[in-house]
Amino acid sequence: MKKLSNEFKLGFWTIVAAALFVSVLLWISKGVGGEMRPITIHFKPTPVMPPLAQGSVIYVGGQKVGKVTHSELVRDAASSATAPSYYILVNADLRQDIILREDCVAFAEAPALGGEGMIKIDLGKSDKPFTAPFIDGAEPGGFAAILASMQSEFDATQEGSLLWQLKTQLDPDSAASLMAKLHQSLSDVNTMTSSLAREMTPAERATIMAKFHEIADNINETTAELKREFDASRPNVMIAKLHTAMDAVNDGLTVLSRILKTGETPIANTLINVESTSKHLSDETDPARPDSLMAHFKQTGALVNASLEDINEVTKTTRDVMVLNRENINRMLVNFKESSDHIKTGMKYVLRNPWRLFNAPTPTEQQQQAIFDAARSFSEAAARIDDASSQLRALAELHDGRIPADDPDLARIRADLERSVDLYSR
Repeated sequence: MKKLSNEFKLGFWTIVAAALFVSVLLWISKGVGGEMRPITIHFKPTPVMPPLAQGSVIYVGGQKVGKVTHSELVRDAASSATAPSYYILVNADLRQDIILREDCVAFAEAPALGGEGMIKIDLGKSDKPFTAPFIDGAEPGGFAAILASMQSEFDATQEGSLLWQLKTQLDPDSAASLMAKLHQSLSDVNTMTSSLAREMTPAERATIMAKFHEIADNINETTAELKREFDASRPNVMIAKLHTAMDAVNDGLTVLSRILKTGETPIANTLINVESTSKHLSDETDPARPDSLMAHFKQTGALVNASLEDINEVTKTTRDVMVLNRENINRMLVNFKESSDHIKTGMKYVLRNPWRLFNAPTPTEQQQQAIFDAARSFSEAAARIDDASSQLRALAELHDGRIPADDPDLARIRADLERSVDLYSR
């Protein structure tokens, strides 16, 4: 018992000495020499933020370059009273020769086995020096931050965590979960397999298997019918009729062979006549022979072409004459019509009053004649208006209803109408 007590004391004091030694080393290692300058860092108060207290070391590139002099949780003055926000204010001393750039970043990190945190600074790569009043701290890093992040991911009560998503996806009561969809899919598979099992029942005529059986029976009946059609012992089947047709063809070939053998001389004479006839036809269709039928056809064609050329020349001359004298022809037709109208009117007058040819008119008759002349002039003007309307219709049909404004025929008809109006106004 005494020996055990001594061993316990020896071990206890050994542990105390080792702890003092480690503490001295840690205290000595925290010392930073050289001139210092103050800096300020603001961190977000996240749950994974390690504790920063007075004396916490600041590292740059793994080397101690400063330490924390003060840290506290401070309310942001810019936040509202109903929704206040906070940040961790850290005051620290940094070596004077350490130059911070504009894009420098500060990280808070906790030791792997716990304890006070430390600050690691990335000096940055910008060409401009850091001039802001404080450094905006980044998210905490290190093994403790990783463990805290893993802890939050495995917190089933935190929405969006990995374990919460797993529980949500494995919840069969949620229609959007994977388990519910899997249950629905398995239910659909069960429904399809049960329906397929019903379709595979050959006893029911409406199922697929019964229809397959029916198709197989029809195929068997068709092959049996084909087999019967190829039975040569039955006279009405297809193969027997094919034999009969082949026999008929053989008989016909036999008769043809006999005819060819017995009528060889007439056939030869016929072929000679055909050859002679074809030779005569070849001679008559040879255009090189002047007395052949083809030569006469060519001569007749040449005469017909010459006649057509003459007809074309005559029609061309007639067209030129009509074009050059169209106005004269129109005027002649108008004069002829006027003359025929005067003759018709005169004949009517003479037939009604034949004594006018032998007796001079009295003054009363002269007055009546003037009235008759005015009526005749009005009738002639009306006839000319009718003629102008007929010509306008013909001219419209000639131009498909769109008469050009500068058409000479239209100008002539307009002039005739003006003369008719002038005649009527008299």
